Amino acid sequence: MDDETDEPIPEYQDALAAFHQAFGDELRELIRALPIAQGNRVIDLACGDGRYAAWLADRVGPRGEAVAVDLSGSYLDLARRVVRDHGAGGRVSFVEADALRVPFPDGAFDLAWCARSLRSLPDAAEVLREMARLVRPGGAVAVLEEDALHHLILPWPEDLELALRQAELETLAEQLGQPRSYYAGRRLPQLAREAGLDRVTVSTRAIDRWAPLAKPERAFIDLELAALRDRVVSHIDPEMRAIFDRLVDPGSDAYLPARPDFTMTCIERVVVGHRPGS
Repeated sequence: MDDETDEPIPEYQDALAAFHQAFGDELRELIRALPIAQGNRVIDLACGDGRYAAWLADRVGPRGEAVAVDLSGSYLDLARRVVRDHGAGGRVSFVEADALRVPFPDGAFDLAWCARSLRSLPDAAEVLREMARLVRPGGAVAVLEEDALHHLILPWPEDLELALRQAELETLAEQLGQPRSYYAGRRLPQLAREAGLDRVTVSTRAIDRWAPLAKPERAFIDLELAALRDRVVSHIDPEMRAIFDRLVDPGSDAYLPARPDFTMTCIERVVVGHRPGS
């Protein structure tokens, strides 16, 4: 039985799990498009709940290996359970480490992967350089990252959406000091080249959902709207707040996801670069 830590799971895990359940088919398609072959060795940096590590293990097959790395011991405990339940336990190993100081030699992997984590890491460019170090010459570095301004398209009134974006920027500036980290998706190709990668490609997937929402999709958007309200509530003027509150209150007759014409589009971007050499 795995030893478990008393460290709490990060509070955003519920939203992450809901995201994986709501868009799992499309996310697996993104994994299937990566330059991975049977028998490869891959590493998942900042692996979180292990969902991507399990999907990567499917790609490398029984002769390959996936290594899941996270600084959080509690997240690694959860990742072990997720991977085991997926049936990939024998093909995934787990390492507790900082994404900037991964305890493997240069060129140890065929592909390094990081999903939706650069914004929470201190220096995206340094993480990409570490990923480039970890792959063999000719190996690939692949990053799935969102851009907060364009990640989720919802049918807001136009003036309200502008107010929400400004409020989010003000909140992130207060909390982080450098809110640009939440908009890393648009800068990924540039960051990849700065990290010394070549043959950089970009693949963007727009994932559409519409009413009536399936249960995982409704759980995802409920959590997203609750988190958005927490971020902007202190930075939006009273008139706009009154409109916003009606649209994001699940008990309101105007609750946005309950509308029969509701739609949402989730935009995911994968950037792949290669370590020079062959």
